[in-house]
Amino acid sequence: MSRQANQPSTTTGAMAATALNERLTLQIPFPSSRLAKIAADVLDVDKDLKPEVSQRIISTQEHILTIDFQTSTLKLLRTVVNSSLEMVQMVVNTMGSFDTEEQDEA
Repeated sequence: MSRQANQPSTTTGAMAATALNERLTLQIPFPSSRLAKIAADVLDVDKDLKPEVSQRIISTQEHILTIDFQTSTLKLLRTVVNSSLEMVQMVVNTMGSFDTEEQDEA
């Protein structure tokens, strides 16, 4: 996207505020609220490296894990969502291999 010569630049100084216009919300169901909370706690350990261009909010409600993403570009949104889904898959696989509490209740 180019800027015409007669339009003023909105960038002032080295750091300009970046709008987080791209948004996506994932809702991932788990077998129990306990497992959804464990997944949220594990995923929330990794904080956003550049919160000025990408933010992720992780929460749970009952047995649903919710991840809200906000980024400055669609490309970054795709990258952040893909990375998070890979982490969710790893957490789910680990729970399936090592969590015996849910299996004992069944």
